[in-house]
Amino acid sequence: MKIMNKILLVIMLVFLGACSSLNIDNNKYKINEKTLKDPYKVMDEILIKESILSDWYNDEEPIHYLMTRQIIKKDSEDMIFLDSLKTKKITEKDIKEFNKLTKKYLNKLERKYKLNDENIKDLKDLVKNLVIGYNFVYPTTAKHLMTTVATEKERNYILELNKKSEDEMTDKDRTKTRKLLNKWLERKEFFDEESIYNVEVSKDTINLVELSKKKELTSLELNNLNAKAMELSFPELISSLSRWGK
Repeated sequence: MKIMNKILLVIMLVFLGACSSLNIDNNKYKINEKTLKDPYKVMDEILIKESILSDWYNDEEPIHYLMTRQIIKKDSEDMIFLDSLKTKKITEKDIKEFNKLTKKYLNKLERKYKLNDENIKDLKDLVKNLVIGYNFVYPTTAKHLMTTVATEKERNYILELNKKSEDEMTDKDRTKTRKLLNKWLERKEFFDEESIYNVEVSKDTINLVELSKKKELTSLELNNLNAKAMELSFPELISSLSRWGK
């Protein structure tokens, strides 16, 4: 099974290698005088395919996300230019400017994810999962969190909380656990490549691993990298990122 996972990983890395950075190919995205009559549709397609994680713009259409949050400001030079493409004769200069703006707004698809109390679907099962994982021999996200990410005090808190029955757990327990998890999301030690590949081998996990190897992650990138890893690792216990706070 491990050999098969490694084979799949190599195949996907080769496939995704060309997508690791944004280099807009006019032919690939059919950027020409005809298609740029609908500039927002073309930009949406590029942003969706080139974003590290679609969750970063809450799985909305990227342009809708950028406009409703006034990242592309109404009546700004950028919007005036994009709107002008609908009616003007498109030149090579226009295409270059369009590509420049697309790169600019790709970098502005930012949302920092934080757990709210209601994002923990089942507190008892989540705590139980962490404790069981702590005792596993093979790498899991739960084992990694309990042994590497948690401090001794935090680990003991989870172990003690697990002794409570579901009926004994309170809203205060949920809030305290949620705050603890959010603290973990901010730590560099949170993300573990081996553990995440034991969850699944997919485009999502490969994108996460590639992001984790970046030399200097911003606090936003680190938080969201870890948040996505948590969502993938505990899908039955924690809400999807689109339901998290920010």
